[in-house]
Amino acid sequence: MTYLELALRDGHAEIVGEGKQQKVVYKAVDHIERYADPEEQVRAEFWAELIYRYQYEPIRIGIEIVVPDRTPSDRADLVVFQDNERKRPYAVVECKRDGITDAEFNQAVEQAYGNGTWAKFQPIT
Repeated sequence: MTYLELALRDGHAEIVGEGKQQKVVYKAVDHIERYADPEEQVRAEFWAELIYRYQYEPIRIGIEIVVPDRTPSDRADLVVFQDNERKRPYAVVECKRDGITDAEFNQAVEQAYGNGTWAKFQPIT
């Protein structure tokens, strides 16, 4: 059984719709994405792996989190937070579909580096 299958079984996520209209519902954070997108399938599986393999609470895993100071309003695929209020980030994850080119991989590295700058996610006090 895959990590995503475990998450679906345990009610952390739900897949609704059919074919190209399928969507994944990440229940703990009340977020919905188009599951038919190959990159979303990768993100969903890794999100579930964060829960089951690495023991992160689903409420602490943000999806499509806006990255401060990035344009045009860039979003991080997954952000693991240290707290349930999701104010103290711990890790930023960039997901890509399987089989990308070297150029796409290099672009993903640049995107992850730009999104993952720790200071960008620090709460304003």
